[in-house]
Amino acid sequence: MANPIELIDSIGVDSFKDDTERYAAKEAARRLLARIETPFERIWALAFENPVLIAGLQLCQDLGIWAKWTAAAGEGDEGKTQTLETLLGFCNTTVEPNLLYRFLNHMAALNVLEEVGPNTWKPTPLSLAMGDGVSYIDQGVRCGLDHTIPCGVNLAKFLKENGYREPLDKDKFENYRELFGDDFFGFCQKNPGAGGSFIGLMTALRNHKMVWTEVYDTRRLLDGADLDINADGQAPAPLFVDVGGAHGLDTQHLLARHLSEIPANTLFVEDLPEVVSTHAQEQLDPRIQRIAYDFFTPQPIIGSRVYFLHAVPHDWPDADCLRIFANIRTAMRPGYSKLLIYEVVLPARGATSLMTTLDLELMNCVSGLERTEAHWARLLGEAGLKIVEIFRHPRAVESVIETELAEAN
Repeated sequence: MANPIELIDSIGVDSFKDDTERYAAKEAARRLLARIETPFERIWALAFENPVLIAGLQLCQDLGIWAKWTAAAGEGDEGKTQTLETLLGFCNTTVEPNLLYRFLNHMAALNVLEEVGPNTWKPTPLSLAMGDGVSYIDQGVRCGLDHTIPCGVNLAKFLKENGYREPLDKDKFENYRELFGDDFFGFCQKNPGAGGSFIGLMTALRNHKMVWTEVYDTRRLLDGADLDINADGQAPAPLFVDVGGAHGLDTQHLLARHLSEIPANTLFVEDLPEVVSTHAQEQLDPRIQRIAYDFFTPQPIIGSRVYFLHAVPHDWPDADCLRIFANIRTAMRPGYSKLLIYEVVLPARGATSLMTTLDLELMNCVSGLERTEAHWARLLGEAGLKIVEIFRHPRAVESVIETELAEAN
């Protein structure tokens, strides 16, 4: 029998035929770790290793190390391995050498870096992503420090003080408001740094998750869409309105799939003014228009073929979702418009750790939740909408819920 340690160490990303198999192996590795580590080792990792690991990741980000290391690594193999002396030279301010060494040592012990000799390290995919400026991985760390970690520390106490009731009414009791004095989105609007880290984390998450156009057949949207300029020379009808669309990546994915078919003035990305003006930095095709809009107000784009919500309803309790849906419903054209929701549909059993983490972090920060198929059907029905079909993919954590006006037929 092969040495099990050598066998485990021989497995890498290239060992798998596709991402589905890689993910299954990752989950198997988590189960293996749960079986072989002691209770003390697991608690030690959760409560002691990880907090100072997060601190080390952010410290190196603040010092400018990750960006310079990633740039140097892009110049070839000679730029990858770095000594403590070189890394101190990467810093944007003076740092005591032993202070930096202690954090680098911990990150190597937890495989964020690879130790290749005394005071010498190589980067890993994680550390390179922290400095690449395009994956937004660094904003995941920042968002944790700004939002999820302090809220998580407070959550158990908050639930105990409120009689262990499910927090689904923002006006009555909310963990985030108790901690920060304002609700999550209100705090983000007043604090651009915290708002920016949230938008960055959402972008990193969207980059990680499966693109919605690979889950849903977008031909269903273009077939029957009014995309021709009419006899009076007026512009075609709106095709796609991405409500709360942040950077606009979902709209960009749709356009990329139908580049030669979609005319100008038919694609719209809506989000709050500070998101559109400050946080949304992605360069979009000029056919995509950004519009400042609050989805709790009447929808300004009438009669679009599609209104699209990606990871928006789960931020809000049912009562607030009904307000969002009502504004979209009023703008929809009967028998023509669709509302697509790309979001988690919780299974009856076998939810993944990403699904359960999202569900509890929503409780943690915004009094939101992930919903089951039955919950979705009930909620949409109350909004005067009906589910046409739910589109799933074995590699996707989210599903595309296609809806239309209930009275359309």
